[in-house]
Amino acid sequence: MSFEYFIANKVLKTKEKGIKVSRPILRISLISVALTIIVNLITLATVHGFQNEIREKIVGFNAPIFLIKAGNENIYEADPINESQVIIDTLKKIEGVKYIAPVLYKPALIRSENFIQSSDGLESAQQVTKKEVNGVVLKGINEQYPKSFLTSILKQGRIPDFKNKDNEVLVSVQTCRDLQFKLEDDIAIFFVKNRSLMQRFKIVGIFETGIDKLDNQVVFAPLNKVQELCDFNDLNKGATHFVSGFEIQINEWNQLEDIHSKIQDAIILKPNEHGEQLHSISVLNSESDIFSWLGFLDTNVFIIISLMILIGIVNIGSVLLVMIVVRSNFIGILKALGATNWSIRKIFLFQTGALILKAMVIGNIIGLSLCYIQNKFELIKLDSSVYYLSHVPIDLSFGALLIINLITFVTCMASLLIPSYVIARIDPSKSIKFN
Repeated sequence: MSFEYFIANKVLKTKEKGIKVSRPILRISLISVALTIIVNLITLATVHGFQNEIREKIVGFNAPIFLIKAGNENIYEADPINESQVIIDTLKKIEGVKYIAPVLYKPALIRSENFIQSSDGLESAQQVTKKEVNGVVLKGINEQYPKSFLTSILKQGRIPDFKNKDNEVLVSVQTCRDLQFKLEDDIAIFFVKNRSLMQRFKIVGIFETGIDKLDNQVVFAPLNKVQELCDFNDLNKGATHFVSGFEIQINEWNQLEDIHSKIQDAIILKPNEHGEQLHSISVLNSESDIFSWLGFLDTNVFIIISLMILIGIVNIGSVLLVMIVVRSNFIGILKALGATNWSIRKIFLFQTGALILKAMVIGNIIGLSLCYIQNKFELIKLDSSVYYLSHVPIDLSFGALLIINLITFVTCMASLLIPSYVIARIDPSKSIKFN
């Protein structure tokens, strides 16, 4: 045990009069450091929660990378391409590619209905009362589409069997609420195929993402059924095996740019066996507004964390100066006994560091408890039409927790080196007499 640490440990436990006088200042400074940790933890957990939650839902619906026909920039309105593509096998071999699934988008209208049964003798008639019509996009998917995401957002019912041509759909909670649908209802969906066409579908599942932009827009249906409802057979000699494009999922989000670059190199200026020229689009471009907003949140986090650490530095610096002032004769005695300025500074730095650690432990306990409560009970709600989520999400990794604590402790301790220089200016002959 070093001489400085031994003295610091003994002095920290004493109850001198000067320390009692300065105790309110010490408490205020400790509270400020604890609040720094609490605010920083909650800020980081909330922002990371927002970014991860929204990104997972956006990517779950639309995939990180789209493969569509060249000349198109929006997969919802892309020109059809052949479902059979040799290049798909090549792209699947790119490191980091998780799966590639065909999708087909078809605009449609959903009409709400109120069926009233009436009977007259042996004859019965069904009266249909029209209520409201909503515009949606039917998203055709097949068995290659990952069911893990659909299962994660499923609220009622089951996932449709996308292998068959059954008239089964997966509809959002918001759409059901707006049009007064419920599970197992048969609903009327209208399409345009040379002329107006109406088909009846059965709601076998109800999902919710909390993002109004997605919930109000998308209805999941079997791919081969949506292909039948398009004009492909009229435009391509009866063939219906066409899709809007392919969704490419990846294993790690941070590999997006690298994988996208490799996909572009594989397809650029290389017409396929059908004479089609393909190109790829990143979700960062197709959903640029949302991801720009998510990126801007990082700036907010940096500003908040910096300000809170600055407040902690100012307050803990005040603690050190108060401790030096109330122990001036102690410093004079140590100097008279031959202690160097650096040794005495280390004693006070050890003491202040112990106080900082104590405040950080308290801040971590409170901050993590608040994060756990919000993550468990979702007490703070949000307007999903504005924030894309129905509650404040929490996501805090151990690495982020460790980094916040290390930055706070190291920054505070480094900032104390300057005020500790006051010790060098204390004259032993005067300070020993000071009372």
